[in-house]
Amino acid sequence: MSRRREEEREFEELQRRKKRRLEANRRRREGEPEPDRLDDEEVRHKKKKVQQSKSQKNKTHKEVKRKKTVVVPVQIAASLIFILSLLILNMLPLTYLLVIGVLLLILIAMVVLTLRSRRKKRTPAKAASLIISCILLIGSFYVLKGYMVLGDISRDNPISDVQVQKESFVVYISGIDVYGDVAQDSRSDVNMLAVVNPNTYQILLVTTPRDYYVEIPGVSDGEKDKLTHAGLYGINASKAALAQLYDTDIDFNVRVNFTSMIDIVDALGGINVNSEEAFTTSEEAGHVMDIKEGKNHLNGVEALAFSRERKNLADGDNQRGKNQQAVITAMLRKMMSPTIVISANGILNSVKDNAETNMAKSQIQALTKAYLGGGGKWTIKSVAAQSTPDSRYCFSYSGGPLSVAMPDESSVAGIKEVMNAVKNGEILADAEKL
Repeated sequence: MSRRREEEREFEELQRRKKRRLEANRRRREGEPEPDRLDDEEVRHKKKKVQQSKSQKNKTHKEVKRKKTVVVPVQIAASLIFILSLLILNMLPLTYLLVIGVLLLILIAMVVLTLRSRRKKRTPAKAASLIISCILLIGSFYVLKGYMVLGDISRDNPISDVQVQKESFVVYISGIDVYGDVAQDSRSDVNMLAVVNPNTYQILLVTTPRDYYVEIPGVSDGEKDKLTHAGLYGINASKAALAQLYDTDIDFNVRVNFTSMIDIVDALGGINVNSEEAFTTSEEAGHVMDIKEGKNHLNGVEALAFSRERKNLADGDNQRGKNQQAVITAMLRKMMSPTIVISANGILNSVKDNAETNMAKSQIQALTKAYLGGGGKWTIKSVAAQSTPDSRYCFSYSGGPLSVAMPDESSVAGIKEVMNAVKNGEILADAEKL
């Protein structure tokens, strides 16, 4: 059957050719001009251009699809690497990680949808995708760098078995009056205890004047000395003196110097500090500036000068201790904000060579997650030990009496009560929110 049809088609084609030849012979005999083939050539040329245009469009479409399949997977891979680095750092609560993950998914979806839309928007979308990928990869690098810094400033194994995310604990914060190497023993200008209860989300800051007249257990053999001199015998001597004064166990210690204070505050983008009085810092504070009563925005150098000033304060060293508490409170409040995700690496790098602690890395990670996970629930209260000025002989100095701050026993007893209240989970009514 098919052979018959084939023969019929061949016959029809022969007839058409014969007809065309006869028609051409007739035109020649009668002198008719040949038909104008220019139009046919133009038609064929236009058809060829249309076919080339379609071919180019198809080629461009394939290239766009190929490029799209490159930038999007790169962005997905960069996002996964960034999330993985945050998981390795292990300092962010699950809610933070979920929010970051959702934001990264939204960015990927926006790029994909834009690449599928009109061609004019494709180039900016591809550029944006590459920029986002670069930012994520750079961020991952610094997150992992921060993780290594965390290992440098902390211990591998816990010195205390306190579960910082579940149990109350006390941290001694020592600020030594040197720049540079924090490992050297030096006088401690800042002597602060932080009592933390992660269950009630409370922090109690206890400041003790640097000239407090106390015993240094294991060093002074019953004689008394200025608290600041205890730092000359090491941080454990200062910690023992405060533990005996307030009749409490001190689980951890953190030691920082002037350099770390400046760098941390700058890494946070400055802090807002509330001052109880207006004053001008002196040259001895390291920077001369005017402080107004109320809110002051300070950078690292200014925050350090605010913390060090005492001569131009009406209540001298007692007010300086309160100012130091105000700076710590402002730093903690700033660390509670979402900007900590951006500032974390800068903070860790700033304390790498300018701070040390006996907390284990796992404890710092757990404490940070508990702190950030508490959100707006955390409150803080600051108290300061009171004293009266006097002149007494000191263990560390044989040249004669020195100016000291004689402890106010009723003030010390009151602080002990508040410390025990926080440890036992009692809620402090006059605490302020972070």
